[in-house]
Amino acid sequence: MNDLTPEPLPYESPTPDVYELIWMSGHVERIVAHDVSYANGRVLFLADADGRMRIQLSTLEEDLRTIRNVTDDEVLLLPEGGGDCV
Repeated sequence: MNDLTPEPLPYESPTPDVYELIWMSGHVERIVAHDVSYANGRVLFLADADGRMRIQLSTLEEDLRTIRNVTDDEVLLLPEGGGDCV
């Protein structure tokens, strides 16, 4: 690198969280992700892969009954029965 271009900062991947999904069908599953994003009625679960965020799962919000962050303590991210997210 030259004097005008700084060295990139060291990158350390954040610790992922574990989310419990309950689908409208009643099926329960868990997914590991670094971030959850809500956009245009969709829920995106993102995970870090070699310093880049990648989509782990993308689904319609209406297809999910609940989303809970169960990494440490239970945290409700999508109200029971679906609907608008918090």
